[in-house]
Amino acid sequence: MDSAVSAQVLTSMTILIVDDSPAQRLSLVAILKAAGFQQIQGCDDAMAAFDLLNRQSVDLILMDVSMPHINGIEACRRIKNQPELHDIPIIMVTASVEVSDLEAAFEAGATDYIVKPPHQIELLARVRASLRLKYEMDQRKAKEAELRQLTIDLSHALKSLDEKHKQLRLEQEKSERLLLNILPKPVAERLKHGQQVIADHFPAVTVLFADIVDFTSLAARMPAQDVVALLNAVFSRFDWLAEQHGLEKIKTIGDAYMVGGGIPTPRPDHAQAVAAFALDILRVLQGNEHTSHLLRVRIGMHTGPVVAGVIGTKKFIYDLWGDTVNTASRMQMIGNPNTIQVSEATYQHLKDTFKLEERGLIPVKGKGNMRVYYLLGRR
Repeated sequence: MDSAVSAQVLTSMTILIVDDSPAQRLSLVAILKAAGFQQIQGCDDAMAAFDLLNRQSVDLILMDVSMPHINGIEACRRIKNQPELHDIPIIMVTASVEVSDLEAAFEAGATDYIVKPPHQIELLARVRASLRLKYEMDQRKAKEAELRQLTIDLSHALKSLDEKHKQLRLEQEKSERLLLNILPKPVAERLKHGQQVIADHFPAVTVLFADIVDFTSLAARMPAQDVVALLNAVFSRFDWLAEQHGLEKIKTIGDAYMVGGGIPTPRPDHAQAVAAFALDILRVLQGNEHTSHLLRVRIGMHTGPVVAGVIGTKKFIYDLWGDTVNTASRMQMIGNPNTIQVSEATYQHLKDTFKLEERGLIPVKGKGNMRVYYLLGRR
């Protein structure tokens, strides 16, 4: 600390003189004021000093040892026992030079001592040293308090950041779940990694369409809420079955359900997996006493090449295009209720592992006559 600044700081600090002798107090005040100290308080006994300390901040105490009622050493001990007053330096002013008295004063917490009558130079030197000590302690305490507050603020900031990070992670997980509800996982990963255009050609996949027969007329006889609830229950079951068979649900179109096998991850048994799924659809609907008398379904399957990709910028959709899709839709449209109709191409994939029955040549819109088969079950 700069000496000029030091003098200015020190002389602005508050000194308390506790002495039962008015003459002694006046003498000390005169010396201190002559040296530039202006903030000086005086008390004639320990009780008055305690009262003042409870009301006012003090930086240094000059304490007489020999006082009536409560002597200076006991007063020093009581002050030092109070945490809020503990750091105030206390200089004992004593006429005694007995070693035992000095030891008692230091044991009580005194910082220094001066023998009466005090020499001016010695008094000012000890006062300045004690005040400098008090100033440095105050600065240290202020820095520690600032550091504690910074630690608290940092802790709160880290906690807030951690909460925001958790919230962000939850939002990211939610967004990923929503994305996975719309897109196949491999496709979603490609989109997340910045791929702008996703379009793939698959040489061999199996596409299935399942359509609820006469659902329009059925829906006209039911409340709207019941219609939605029924479709949700049926298609949720279809979703579960598709997942169990490792198939990709493409979309629902009204009361029609579209699924693909062998996309977006190719698999050699795509036709078999879709066939097993189709059989499970019939089993679920016909085995449910609540829906078997209401719902009949036409199912069509075809195997061939498709193009698959993502379209849209806000509402993504993973879709399939190509003649294979159109043909699978036609297989469903010309089928009979509660049957699974497959094309010749799909038949070639299934004939060794599933039971099929030839229906014959059937005219198909836009395709001419096609040989079609009913899928009956596993061999």
